[in-house]
Amino acid sequence: DVEGEFQVENPETGETETIPCAVPYEPELLPEAGTPRQRLAAWATDRGNRPFAREAANRAWALLFGRPLVEPIDNLGLDAPVSPVLEILADDFAAHDFDFRRLLQVIASTRAFRADSKRASQDDEGPTAAHQDTWAVFPLTRLRPEQVVGALLQSASLSTIDSSSHIVVRFARAVGQSDFVRRYGDSGADEFDAHGGTIPQRLLMMNGKIVHEKTNDSLLTNAATRIAVLAPSDRSAVETAMLAVLTRRPEEVELRHFVDRLSGTTGEDRKARLGDLYWTLLNTTEFSWNH
Repeated sequence: DVEGEFQVENPETGETETIPCAVPYEPELLPEAGTPRQRLAAWATDRGNRPFAREAANRAWALLFGRPLVEPIDNLGLDAPVSPVLEILADDFAAHDFDFRRLLQVIASTRAFRADSKRASQDDEGPTAAHQDTWAVFPLTRLRPEQVVGALLQSASLSTIDSSSHIVVRFARAVGQSDFVRRYGDSGADEFDAHGGTIPQRLLMMNGKIVHEKTNDSLLTNAATRIAVLAPSDRSAVETAMLAVLTRRPEEVELRHFVDRLSGTTGEDRKARLGDLYWTLLNTTEFSWNH
C-alpha cells in the first residue's frame, strides 16, 4: 500500500477500493514528487493557496483577540467575501513564506490590538457591540487554561518566571501547569466561546490544591507571605498584591476596604489575611479575563 492511501469497502459492490491522497481544492498546486506529508506541506504553503493563508491569518487574529475577524473561524468558504484586513494579513503571511511568528507580530502591532477595553468617552461606559464589531475597543475574552495557570503561578512569585529562571523553578512550573490544565479542562473546539467558563473550573480555582498552595504558606516561598512580612505598610501590602495579581493599582474604595482588614494585624494572622486577599483576587472575574 502507498503511504497515505486508505482501503475502504464499497457498500454497494462489497469490493475493497483504494482511496488515493487528495486535497479538497486547488489540486493543481499539489506537487507530484515527495512523500504525502511533503506534498501536503508544499500545497498548503503555495502562494496560490489563498484559502489556507486566510484561514491561518483568521486563526492568528482569534488567538490574540479571543475571536476571529470572520466567523465561523474554520469554515470561511473558498469564494466567500472576507474582511479587507484579513486579505492584507493573508497577503503578508504568504509574501513572507508563511512566517507565523511574523504574522503574530504584525497583528500585535495594529491599533486594534493596542486599543483599550473601554470606550474613550466622557461618560466612561464600557464597550458596546457596535464598538467591538468595528474593533474600536479590545474585546473582553476569557483566558485559555494555560494562560490562567501561567498567570496564577506568576502572580504567586514576586520574581519573573521565564527562561532565565532556575531549572528547579521552571520544572515546578511545568509540572504544576500540566496538572492544572488537565483538571481545568482544555477548551478545545470551544476555545473562542464567549461564555465565562464552567462550574468545575470555578470550583478548581476556589478549592484547588494549586491555589491553596500559592496563597497559604508559613514560609517565604510565595508572594502573599512575603508581602505580609516585608511590606512596610498596610497600604503598600494591598497595592503590591493588586499589582502582582491584577497588574493594576487598587481604586480608592478597594484600597480602603482591604487596608481596614489588614490594620493592626501581625504574625500568622497577617499572613493569613494576605493569603485571603490573594485568594480573593485570584478568584475574581477580572483575573481570568483578558481586558
